[in-house]
Amino acid sequence: PLVMVVVNNQWAISVPRHLQTGAQTLAQKAIAGGIHGLQVDGNDLFAVHEAMSEALQRARDGQGATLIEAVTYRLSDHTTADDARRYRDAAEVEAAQTREPLRRLRNWLTEQGWWSDADEQAWLSECRQQIDAEVEAYLSTPRPPIASMFQHVYADMPPDLQRQWREVEGFAGGTR
Repeated sequence: PLVMVVVNNQWAISVPRHLQTGAQTLAQKAIAGGIHGLQVDGNDLFAVHEAMSEALQRARDGQGATLIEAVTYRLSDHTTADDARRYRDAAEVEAAQTREPLRRLRNWLTEQGWWSDADEQAWLSECRQQIDAEVEAYLSTPRPPIASMFQHVYADMPPDLQRQWREVEGFAGGTR
């Protein structure tokens, strides 16, 4: 059983998806592999849940693999070295912002009367407290010795790593 999810954010670094393939959708690529493919609005939590549930059930029932194309939009730069303003239209990005998944979910929950600004502020405060507690726990954890990066990785450590380990041990006893 196999379920594959392709997050189609419309871009391959700086090249738009429509220039990357002759296929109308990435879900159609499943045909070449003889597997079931489907496309879903990747910005719709409920649609993604339904597609995943269907694909997982197919896998559990022995009906073969499924490829899900979750169509979304990359709102940020590709990397910190990228400036997407060079190749993307600002209006296109602005339009995509209106379909941003968290915004859509928040709006839907608010319309149902299940969420409010006060709920969000309380939740964000709770999250911040949890994050702060975890950061504090991490910062108070003793540092492991540098040499520990070599331990428990290989059953038989390659010679080049053995050499590096000896060098690290020679550096302040491998404690920094």
